[in-house]
Amino acid sequence: MKILCEVLVVNRFTHANRTPWSVKSTLALGYKGRSLDSTGNGKDELQIILFTPKIKKGQCYKVKDNIQTIHTKYVLDGKATIAFKKPSQNLLIKCDPIQLKGFLQTLKLGMEDKDVINLRLNTVTAMAQKSKLQTKMAINRHCDYPIKAFPRYLQSLTINNTQLLKLSYHICSLRNLTHLDVSSNKLRKLPVELGRLHLSKLVLHDNNLGEMDDWSFLNGSKLRDSLRELDLSANDLTCLPLPVVKCHKLVNLNLNYNNLTHLPFAIRRLRRLRSLHVSENKLKSLPAAIDDLRIEILDVWRNSFKGLNVLEAHRLAFASDADGASTHSPEPLWLQAAQAVAQYELPIDSLPAILIQLIAEAPKCSCGKLCYALDKKHIIERVGQPKFVNIKNLTYSREHMIYSDVVICGNNCSISNQCKNLFSALIN
Repeated sequence: MKILCEVLVVNRFTHANRTPWSVKSTLALGYKGRSLDSTGNGKDELQIILFTPKIKKGQCYKVKDNIQTIHTKYVLDGKATIAFKKPSQNLLIKCDPIQLKGFLQTLKLGMEDKDVINLRLNTVTAMAQKSKLQTKMAINRHCDYPIKAFPRYLQSLTINNTQLLKLSYHICSLRNLTHLDVSSNKLRKLPVELGRLHLSKLVLHDNNLGEMDDWSFLNGSKLRDSLRELDLSANDLTCLPLPVVKCHKLVNLNLNYNNLTHLPFAIRRLRRLRSLHVSENKLKSLPAAIDDLRIEILDVWRNSFKGLNVLEAHRLAFASDADGASTHSPEPLWLQAAQAVAQYELPIDSLPAILIQLIAEAPKCSCGKLCYALDKKHIIERVGQPKFVNIKNLTYSREHMIYSDVVICGNNCSISNQCKNLFSALIN
């Protein structure tokens, strides 16, 4: 009798794995060779032979008086362990539950010297089939979790509803992984080593990442340059983690079912973003930078959008140039440098990293000038309306108008003067 299964061989004394992970194998059970009994007569000897891609001739294990114990607690899940006395090894078996149960029942008959068993091993037919590389794995129960390590060639890994508290180092060492889904767990933090993977899709839906204050894994150059889809929905986030905007190749961003009150102006850095989902949040407005993007699908259903900010409009309309002059001070040199680079479209490759980041993430005034909003009065909430030029599918509550927050670089700005005239006319 033989079964196709996955086997991990463990030495009980050294706790070393003969194989670093479970490999596709063939387990054969039957009589092979002859041994002498107490009367000196020859007798067939029952053996278990393990065939793997590396052990093609098979590893033989004597059955009679050589099995220490057999663990069958999870046999219904297709898992069992056979512990041998000599050699002192454990075979951790994962197989189809029906086949495994039949194999163990046959083994029990052989151990009891039942005459009904009549098995002869043929080494030619018992050779293991060539194992195929496992590239996908889905884990939905604790008992499905690998005993030691994950298959090294995995490209897609899904771990859902397992009460997972942290990602193991083994997951972060899967160099071929491109799709990772750890939805509906209890993750509170993510290891920085995750940034070493070339993930194109990362699903973190329904975890506890709202309590996490270290998102440095998103700064990993490999992850940052490969990530196309990111799902942070249902994580109790109160603000968008700033490292997210550094993932400049993002195409799909899901922030549904959080507690976001605003989106940062730095979102303008996501030039390739085509789909943005922020439904079921607490947004009061959108940043004017939303019009700088090429978003085609925007979902802002069920938020807390407020109406036109009349007080801010009034303040802008009646602000005098003298007020701006009395508090005016020269702009910092680093801001002037960033503005000059942005204005004249100079190459930025040789600039300091902090200046490159500033140019990429700082808000822009409607006149096109880079502005770091050094003064609170330069940020005017809910006084503009997004144009949504590129959007093909917009989902929102029609009973609420959507207004945008704008940044004005100063009272002398041409856009500022236009806004003054417009709001003065509206107020009067």
